[in-house]
Amino acid sequence: MPTETLKAYQVGDNDIVAAYTPAGAIVVLCEYSGYQHDEFDERDVELVSDEVLDNTEAFDQDEGKVITLEQTLRQELAALTEPAYLHGWE
Repeated sequence: MPTETLKAYQVGDNDIVAAYTPAGAIVVLCEYSGYQHDEFDERDVELVSDEVLDNTEAFDQDEGKVITLEQTLRQELAALTEPAYLHGWE
């Protein structure tokens, strides 16, 4: 039996979650943030690009500068064993 693989999905404009499917990504975001499930549909979900998954730097809004990440998003994703909220920004 094939094992499902967690993927990184961007839901809406500001959140990245790990889930098995786009529908599952909506569930993860809603459970984490308190949004209602009817606030999103699968048109609001897209796979995170390889470029973003492998990026080693990000702009820290609180610091106002680019910082070096301890782990790439791909590394964070690989460490997970179940769907989870990963990152968000405003």
